[in-house]
Amino acid sequence: MKKVFILILFSFLVFPQTYSFWIWSPKTQKWKNPQLSPLVTPKLQLEKALKEFGAQRYKSALREFKKVVIHYPDSFQASEARYYMGRCWEELKRPYQAFLEYQKIIDSYPNSTRIQEILEREYKIGEYFLNQKPQKWFGISLYDLVEHPSIEIFRKIVESAPYSEYAPKAQYKLGILLLNLGRHDEAREAFQKLVDNYPDSEWADAAKYQLATSNVKASLGIEYDDTYRKEAMREFKEFILRHPEAEFSQKAKDQLKVLKEEEAKKNFDIAAFYEKQKKFKSAILYYKLVAEKFKDTRWAKKAEKRLSKIESKVE
Repeated sequence: MKKVFILILFSFLVFPQTYSFWIWSPKTQKWKNPQLSPLVTPKLQLEKALKEFGAQRYKSALREFKKVVIHYPDSFQASEARYYMGRCWEELKRPYQAFLEYQKIIDSYPNSTRIQEILEREYKIGEYFLNQKPQKWFGISLYDLVEHPSIEIFRKIVESAPYSEYAPKAQYKLGILLLNLGRHDEAREAFQKLVDNYPDSEWADAAKYQLATSNVKASLGIEYDDTYRKEAMREFKEFILRHPEAEFSQKAKDQLKVLKEEEAKKNFDIAAFYEKQKKFKSAILYYKLVAEKFKDTRWAKKAEKRLSKIESKVE
């Protein structure tokens, strides 16, 4: 005990500036630093923290709000303190840290009156990261190495508040982000979930369009498998039929036209291959397919010209 006392006394002598921050408590038989101790009630402590926040001393405010959360976790003021910790992080330009604090309120204080505001703030943070251009080094994107923060944020919104007004649009933005990251299967799953779970949402039509777009992009990396392309064509046709006046209908028509051109070209190339191999019957079969099934493409006339030249060779 003497050694401990001598050590403490020595530290006070060597570092006299620290002495004023520590007080011996006869009741607890411990040294206390008043700057680290909370006020006697959570209400008083929260008020002190709010004064720091109002004065825009956000780092100091963070410390004071944290005292409420640590020392009075079950009080009403704790959820308020956690909320303002998120606000402090936003003011300090640390949006992801703010999101973590906001999410703790949803997880630990689901009855907080600020839930709707918190969901809105989380959604805006998700959009903030979504709109940021990723840093690149030697052509490698940051998000090739780590998960994009908006993925976690949008998923948490949907998971934590599936019936909120923010859930369907968070689900849609999640799909868009995954699509842009080239994660086509996950994007299709995200859009399908929106269509299934929020069919009456204002985002449902857009999700149906993007679902088909996901299949188009997925098909670009597959040379011989037409599954995604055919599925995309089916979805675009269905979208146009069911939503002729929708905002995305014209885009769907344009995409469908491109897909038809691609499919017509593919069949034309097969016909040309058979023609070179002098397998004229097979060539005629594919040229006819192009001429009849893809009449509104530029490959139809080409197919008709080839047919007129090789049909006589079969007779």
